[in-house]
Amino acid sequence: MAPREMTRTGVLERLAAEGVIEPDREENHRGRLRRYYRLTGAGEAALGAEAARRASGAQAATRRLAARHAAGHAARR
Repeated sequence: MAPREMTRTGVLERLAAEGVIEPDREENHRGRLRRYYRLTGAGEAALGAEAARRASGAQAATRRLAARHAAGHAARR
């Protein structure tokens, strides 16, 4: 990844180019321009898929930890 792509502006530009966000509005705040973005339909779908993927991973980790904890208690008895 190029250094520009790792800046906040670079990330926003990349996400806009991918079609997951779009400009919403601009405001002048203390002489500086602030840009606001919103999710597109594709962005909402991508966010939902990523949230589901992470939730599934968290559930798997929780099951493994619970099984490990139960096995540890069984071995100590």
